Amino acid sequence: MSGSRIPPSPAESREYRITFRPLTRDDLELMRRWLGDPDVSPWYRAGELTPEGMDAHYGPKIDGREPTQGFIILIDDRPAGYIQTYVLGDHPHYLEQLDLEPDVVSTDLFLGEPAVRNHGWGAPVLRAFHRQIVFGEMGARVASIMPSIRNDRAVAAYRRAGFTWHRVVRVHDPETDETDDEVIMLLSRTAFIEQDLG
Repeated sequence: MSGSRIPPSPAESREYRITFRPLTRDDLELMRRWLGDPDVSPWYRAGELTPEGMDAHYGPKIDGREPTQGFIILIDDRPAGYIQTYVLGDHPHYLEQLDLEPDVVSTDLFLGEPAVRNHGWGAPVLRAFHRQIVFGEMGARVASIMPSIRNDRAVAAYRRAGFTWHRVVRVHDPETDETDDEVIMLLSRTAFIEQDLG
């Protein structure tokens, strides 16, 4: 882990309007609505969109029985989407397919509220999350994010957040028995700090 201090967000950044709070069961009905949106559903797998299915998928994260940490994204203190993070070494099947170091910290997210989509929020949300959580609280050395190669909008937003294209890998999800080509995109703690200074 790097000892470099993570600087505060730039004064002109939207990051000041973004915060995160841990996911709770009280959020699951809102999550179910978001995940049923056709702009979100093709890119984010969460099991059956029933109350029981949502609890089965997110309950272990909420209860701490699974190492993935889930958060509600807040913009101006209003729920806007979902973001989760995990250390790749805690998911050996996925790690083996990606061929990355086990201490790499990965993130998945979606903006659930239609009013905030396509308005340039993706990159500042990621910057804020990595500043506060991934490089901040978790002290990660390298971060990754793996969008589907078909999700051009996500790839572009992640580039704006500072992630660079590493390579494409075919990934099999044993829970759904689905296979997809994912883009491995990486961002080091050092590069994150340099981007702020640059």
